[in-house]
Parts: sequence; C-alpha cells; structure tokens
Amino acid sequence: SAGWCLVTRCHHLFYAARALEGLQKEINTCIDILSQLNLESHRLCVFPYLLTVKRLRGVCTKDSCMGFEDMLKIASATNNLANRGHAIFAQLELLVVFNEWESASELLAEAGNLRLSIPGHFVGVRFTALEALISFKMAQTSALLARIMWKRRGVKAFKLLQSWAKKGNVNVVHSLYLLSAELAVLKGDGKKAEERFKTAVTVAATSGLRQDKALAHNLAHEFYTSQGDKYWADYSHEQSQEAYSDWGANAKVDQKIVIR
Repeated sequence: SAGWCLVTRCHHLFYAARALEGLQKEINTCIDILSQLNLESHRLCVFPYLLTVKRLRGVCTKDSCMGFEDMLKIASATNNLANRGHAIFAQLELLVVFNEWESASELLAEAGNLRLSIPGHFVGVRFTALEALISFKMAQTSALLARIMWKRRGVKAFKLLQSWAKKGNVNVVHSLYLLSAELAVLKGDGKKAEERFKTAVTVAATSGLRQDKALAHNLAHEFYTSQGDKYWADYSHEQSQEAYSDWGANAKVDQKIVIR
C-alpha cells in the first residue's frame, strides 16, 4: 500500500545515512501524510525514527517529545508487534551510538527476537548486526558464565549475517568486518582486530554510510585505548567525531543524550 511504501522509504533513508537535519524534515512530512490518511499503526512504525533523529541531533528532550516508553505502551495496548519492534529497535540504535552497552544488553534481553516481529524487512537485518555487536561487547566484560552466554548469542547472529552475505546481501559486509573486529578483541587477537577495524571503516566510507563509518572509528577508539595506543586512539576519536558531526549527530559529538 501507499502507507507501507512511505514507511519503508523513511526507514531506508535512515539506514542510507541521510543527513539528519534533512531526514528529520522527510520523516515529519511522511508522518503528516500518514496522519491525514488515518494510518495510525503505520505512523507509529515511523515515529521512533523521528525521535531517534531528534535525540541524535540534540533537539528533543524527554519532556518535549513523546518517548519510547509511551510508544511501547501504545503498542502493548493495541497488541501491535511491529510497532513494538520498531520502538525497541530505534532505542537499540541510540544505545549503541552512545556506547551504553549495559542498557543495550538489558533492552536486547527484553526485546526477544525482533526478526519475528518485522519479517522481510531490513530492520531485521540491522537488528541482527546490533544483536551480535551488543553481545560481543558484553562478552568482553562479563564473568565466565555470562561471557559464554553472550558470546554464543553473538556468534549465532554473526553466522546468520554471514549466511546472508553469501547469498548476495552486500549491505551487511561492513557490519561483518566490524563484528569480526570485536570478535577478535574478545579472543585476544589484537592484530586481527586492528586489521578488521580499519577494513570496516574503509568499507563503510566507500559505501557512503556515515553513521557506520563513525561507529567503526568509535569502537576502534575503544580498542586502541584498551591497548594503550594513544596515537591511534586519539586519531580514531577525532575521525569518529568528524563523521558523527558530518551526519548531524550533534548530541553524540557533545555526548549528551536522553535514551528513554
């Protein structure tokens, strides 16, 4: 339907790294049209991304915008799994950008398998990449039993992405390099981690994915910091800040955010 075409367009613009200021205008227009068409469930599949964009730009406070918790309450009341899935997924995007791994892991555990809520949609692919990333980051800092559990979940999601890449999904290649880097960190293979971080940055940049280029630099900064390599840590931080600024994520640059 026309409504779902608008919804899908907004999602794809978000993942294609459209500059956030222009993207906010696009999504606002889409929401206005969906409201005029009285397509409330469609509108609630888009609204989480508008909130995400506003939070990234630093133009939305908790008091001035409908929050994710409000959206989840509506989704629960209407028993709409797609609305719930998009509301949770948008929060995961923010938590990953702001390196809030503990909060992200809690939400991930609460979310369950969002691929079942949004079948046949790129959000499910993106969720799988975030699931693997969050799992690997948690495994790196967890005690033995939790480490095993998180690593198992991360590897399962990682292999699923690999299977999609083998079938021709080129949109996951940069994510696979980034995840491979974090898996190498988890295994203590610093040389491989460094190589994969650099490749992840290059592939994301070549693909024009500003937010993922920024994320790769950001995670490389964490890696180099843990290795005591101040030169490359500082370089990665500067490149991350530049990429996030280019995207329009001013709140990330300032590291100020209200997730929920």
